[in-house]
Amino acid sequence: MFPGLPTASLPLVKLFDNPYLFTVPAYQRPYSWTEKEAGQLFEDLVTAAGLDDNDAAGPEYFLGTILLLDPEADGPWPPPAFGGARVYEVVDGQQRLVTISILASVLRDLEDEHNAGPDSDRTIADRLQAMVAVTPGMRDIATRTGRIQLRDAEQGYLENHVLARNPRPMLPPDPEIGAAGAGIGAIQEFLTSEVTALAPADRRKLAVYLMEWCHVVIIISRDIDRAHMLFTVLNERGKPLERNDIIKAEVLRGMPPKTAPAALALWDEAHKATGGDFETFLGHLRLIHGLHRVPIIAAVRSLVRDLGSERFIQQELSPLTAAFNKVRTFPLRPDHALYPEMSRAVVSLNRLGKADWVPAAILAMAQFPTAPQTTTTLILEIERLAALLRLLGYGAGKRQRRFAPVIDAIRTRAGNDTLTRCFEITREEQRTIAFRLKDLHGRNAPMCKLVLMRIEDELRGESLTVDPKVLTVEHVLPLRPSNTSEWKRTFHDAEERAICQTSLGNLALVSDKQNDKAKNKDFAEKLAIYREPQPGIPPLFSNADILASPTWLAAGIRARERRLMEIISRIWRIDIGPQQNGTTPNGSNPGGPGGGVKMSG
Repeated sequence: MFPGLPTASLPLVKLFDNPYLFTVPAYQRPYSWTEKEAGQLFEDLVTAAGLDDNDAAGPEYFLGTILLLDPEADGPWPPPAFGGARVYEVVDGQQRLVTISILASVLRDLEDEHNAGPDSDRTIADRLQAMVAVTPGMRDIATRTGRIQLRDAEQGYLENHVLARNPRPMLPPDPEIGAAGAGIGAIQEFLTSEVTALAPADRRKLAVYLMEWCHVVIIISRDIDRAHMLFTVLNERGKPLERNDIIKAEVLRGMPPKTAPAALALWDEAHKATGGDFETFLGHLRLIHGLHRVPIIAAVRSLVRDLGSERFIQQELSPLTAAFNKVRTFPLRPDHALYPEMSRAVVSLNRLGKADWVPAAILAMAQFPTAPQTTTTLILEIERLAALLRLLGYGAGKRQRRFAPVIDAIRTRAGNDTLTRCFEITREEQRTIAFRLKDLHGRNAPMCKLVLMRIEDELRGESLTVDPKVLTVEHVLPLRPSNTSEWKRTFHDAEERAICQTSLGNLALVSDKQNDKAKNKDFAEKLAIYREPQPGIPPLFSNADILASPTWLAAGIRARERRLMEIISRIWRIDIGPQQNGTTPNGSNPGGPGGGVKMSG
């Protein structure tokens, strides 16, 4: 690959093993992956491991090239495992190495919890532990405990709250951890949520696949200048050939000369319709046809083979990319005013920002020109299911599995009864949603904000055209009022105060600036802050009852919670019934078993 440079292809279980230790030098940027990058990696691993369809795992999964610097390198390569520690500087690959370490730690901790008995088999957990932690007694390790070492501000959090073998460490309430530590903690929490959604057997299967079947190519440089030159070659020079280029060439290659120009024009129009997300669309197209575990290029080849090039472009690519574009832009179109409910649902879906619902929405939107009412009904059902699965706390893999029969039913134009069953939410799931709503912000703060925004849409009769990033959720009754504050005198009973603090009725949508100013202030001061006009944010209908209240007492919080719960129940047709002190509802369902509805024609 690179003449004169030591290289090796290693499974992760060999890379995260003696004698390899990794350190991130000071010139590197902090850890910066978000849920988008970590989520994509996790979904790819779940698919490659064969967890989405209970099929056998795929072939080896390639995680890319890791570029390391070792100025003292000499002797055989790869170095023997029984020698002293070999510390390598990470020139390229920090984000992947840290994310893999977080995922391995999460899998380890959940396996430890599952196998808590004294006679349990902890083989997998111990192997994962060996990946992230330095082997005791290893020579030349100084004070290191983790196999990867970041800079000081990040390392403390990584070692104490991620790599340490403790039961699912949570993000500590420490404002001094810094942005880097907070970023690592956020990914830890995200991956914990995703992995927890897997069955224990699937978690173990994923852990083994991660260790034994995920490979990287290691390149070792002995001098910093050459390492940086290689980094530039690997990351900046040249534009890689995209899947679009490969697939387009294959599809058009066998077409007759007379039809090729028109097909090429349709292809380019379809590519443009995706708004730069053509590769994302191809991933959705694969799911639309139930090809979950087939690589994208192979999936498209299969469709072209079955349909032929012209039919593929005319019947699949062109109409579905147009529908994909509508899914993203429908509320901005001139005809959306005729379908306000559908417009609000599409905005709500796009706020969720994940891929599980998109294939179903594409298929539904493709029917819009000829069957707008059917499309409206389907979009409302898709938004309802997508939102409720998030409220249930289901991970990406489980959400995708729930949407698979929905996609199939829409694609095959199944009957109303089949569609109704696909969208059903069980009574047990409704009880779980009701329970989680009692402390939604504590359980899922991002989803809590989106729920409040969806309530705002409903109260306004139109979507709130504000980027969710400019809004935050404020606890009117603060979570940590000072002992001398008016709040402690008003809510003197600690148990009642705790219930009110986490209640949905105690939450207000405000700007970041308002939230920073309000904090633990008394209610009168908070009201003045809430009333301050905020650039780009209109007065919010959902806050009207707070602004109209002369005082903020438990009775008012409970009354507002009931009103908000009624709106949620109406929007998503679920029974979240009368509840007391965090208990679950009785499971009755005014909309019929499972909350399903008949699909209109």
